[in-house]
Amino acid sequence: MMSHGRLLLAAGILRTGWDPAAAVYNPEAKIESARLYGNIREFAYYFVDVLVGLPQPQRVSVIVDTGSSLLGFPCKPCDHCGHHMDPLYDIDASVTARRMPCTPACKCRGDWCGYTQSYVEGSSISGFWFKDEVRLGDAPQSNPPVNVTIGCHTNERKLFYSQRANGIMGLARTSSVGHPTILEELFRDSLHVNTGVFAICLSERGGRLTVGGANQTYQTSAIAWIQLGNSQFYVIQPVGLAFGGVTIADSQSQFGTALVDSGTTFTYFPTALYVRVAAAIVAACSTAPGCGAHRHGKDCWMIDNIERGPVLFPPITFVFAGGIIVNWAPQAYLFPSDSPRGLWCHAFQDNGADQSTVLGISWMLYKDVIFDLNNRVLGVAEANCPNTAE
Repeated sequence: MMSHGRLLLAAGILRTGWDPAAAVYNPEAKIESARLYGNIREFAYYFVDVLVGLPQPQRVSVIVDTGSSLLGFPCKPCDHCGHHMDPLYDIDASVTARRMPCTPACKCRGDWCGYTQSYVEGSSISGFWFKDEVRLGDAPQSNPPVNVTIGCHTNERKLFYSQRANGIMGLARTSSVGHPTILEELFRDSLHVNTGVFAICLSERGGRLTVGGANQTYQTSAIAWIQLGNSQFYVIQPVGLAFGGVTIADSQSQFGTALVDSGTTFTYFPTALYVRVAAAIVAACSTAPGCGAHRHGKDCWMIDNIERGPVLFPPITFVFAGGIIVNWAPQAYLFPSDSPRGLWCHAFQDNGADQSTVLGISWMLYKDVIFDLNNRVLGVAEANCPNTAE
């Protein structure tokens, strides 16, 4: 997870006012669907609600993160936890909750099996493991429950302490923390879920998570299928990059390892490639006919026609093995600044000393990104992903 920054009334975002028919469990196709909340500018992440425990399920907000494997959130009492949008989970109020006892395989915290998890940007969480019934989304979405291993945070540091969402839902293929991921648990429930496929469709505000398949009604282009690497996470390998018809990169070595990570806000390139991408935009947009914008500082552009946005900027074109093309729209590789109005800034950054590529939220925007674990491919289609709130 490398986030920067619910749709709550206080945030100008609602958890209500949606069409239930568009996002409910499909028992015939065995596909679960859950609304996503969030955006780049205000939250810097996207998150989903989960309902945990019985008899009265407790709603908990968790960041959707394909770059990690832990499902966890703070429980009460907590030694050092922030103020989040949902109350701390009360494990004692759930009749189905079972704390996991200490064993030789655990990092014990008193009588219970404990954990400590750190993330790239320096955040960390620690607590103890428990098992409980979990449903994706709110009750109207009617997703069936599954018994899942969950981390109960009793200590949060840095971004985990300050974020508004309660916790995190790691969607890595396999676990790095010694217990099955929620994805593995969902796919074991073959009675209710088609195994091996899930999809994330991100709009400017919110979107949709589907487990068991993808919702093709969102897609507005053919699906580009890209080979997935043999990794715990979702590694793909670009072999070329172009902007406005000008080649920026022409070999996979210029990208390093490329990770698709919904827990990272921006997209990160190795230094040499980042410099070339930024320079290509400046070269194209500073000379006639331009991009309908003028440069504002190092990484931003003031759009001439504020209402239209950056529509005159060319897409950035990724090329994958076999000539597979995926376009990155200007409304995604740029993001609107709060002030002044009409200012759009780069949604990509320099990865510094790490000579690898991270394809974060900004790369995933306005696409239906399909993770097909059975066939080890990633599907990418342009899409009208649903806005959770207008």
